[in-house]
Amino acid sequence: MEAIGRLAGGIAHDFNNVLTAIFGYVDLVLDTIGPESPARPDVIEIKRAAERAAALTRQLLAFSRRQVLQPRQLSPNAVVEGIASLITRLVTSDIDVALDLDPTTGDVCADRGQIEQVLMNLAANARDAMPQGGRLSVRTRNEEVGEECAGRLAEIVPGPYVCLTVEDTGTGMSDDVRRNIFEPFFTTKEQGRGTGLGLATAYGIVKQSGGWIYVSSDPGRGTRFTIYLPRVATSSV
Repeated sequence: MEAIGRLAGGIAHDFNNVLTAIFGYVDLVLDTIGPESPARPDVIEIKRAAERAAALTRQLLAFSRRQVLQPRQLSPNAVVEGIASLITRLVTSDIDVALDLDPTTGDVCADRGQIEQVLMNLAANARDAMPQGGRLSVRTRNEEVGEECAGRLAEIVPGPYVCLTVEDTGTGMSDDVRRNIFEPFFTTKEQGRGTGLGLATAYGIVKQSGGWIYVSSDPGRGTRFTIYLPRVATSSV
């Protein structure tokens, strides 16, 4: 994963340089041709394609943990509440979205936009796992990770954390799938329905934020993603 991350980050940086040139020349062409030019719609489509490529590049940078973040102290509860309506619109009408936010949940130091992206990526993954409907639960709580718990959770360092959980009642996944879900471009969806970067991006953002992300799942029994972010000592306003 580390080697793939370094490769992805290097490719993303080089690709960004190419995209910068494409955007520059496209803008020059748009400034040159008039609004009535028959070529203008085609040039605009080129710009839109470049924008989609730029979005993929940002995902690669997030996976490789080379994206520039703007961390600040924030309340995870406020983040979840702020995008709850977006999550509801993202999923289908036959999926019930339930929030269980512990009011005593502490603050974390993270980039709000990136944490929102993680939650939206996990919600989209849950939606696709529940084609017949179901329940999507988002929970927050404080958790003290001791030596014994750290022994069960690979890599995590003992200490105070905020725990963010996104759980669905969907199809679940096999052990083989579960072992590979954070790899870039790995997907079980049919061609054209996903880039295979959503969960890899979530992994990269969480790791770059100093946290850990774990998954538990069984076929037919749903999936639970658990994110641990270091808890800060004081409260934000």
